Amino acid sequence: MYNTLIRNILRFVGLLILQVLIVDNIRLGNFIHPCVYVLYVMILPFDTPKWSLMVNGFLIGFAVDLFNGTPGLNAAATVLMACVRPRIIALTTRKSDIDGKTAPTVSEMGLQWFFPYMIMLLIIHNLALFMLEAFSFHLIGLVLLETLLSVIISSFTIVLVIYVFKPIKNK
Repeated sequence: MYNTLIRNILRFVGLLILQVLIVDNIRLGNFIHPCVYVLYVMILPFDTPKWSLMVNGFLIGFAVDLFNGTPGLNAAATVLMACVRPRIIALTTRKSDIDGKTAPTVSEMGLQWFFPYMIMLLIIHNLALFMLEAFSFHLIGLVLLETLLSVIISSFTIVLVIYVFKPIKNK
């Protein structure tokens, strides 16, 4: 239990630092805003209660908001993503597929399962984030473009982070 808690705290801090110090300072144009910090919520264990998912989503989203000066936008979008995560897992996985597995990670579930799961959660997160930022249905075209481009770059960045920081298994 303590091992899992320490691992999650290190992931939280590591992804937060990666997001605010590196990813947020890379300029890819006006419509591309990669989000790697959401990986923290995506890979929390399967048995994490819904309330804990939402609290964790709020905490990491709020931390990003504090560094970026966005009053609650990331927190709200990440809480929404955390709220729908159990439904996305239920849609993409049979109960028998997760028996004996602890977390929805690439190493446990495989990239063929993780990629659609990640894309669905990124679409929900980014659409909510950019709709809250625009706060107007008149800008829906720009919001959809921003969502599409950001999901593509975010998914590439997240997969890159997963493989760069893949734990080494002891033999």
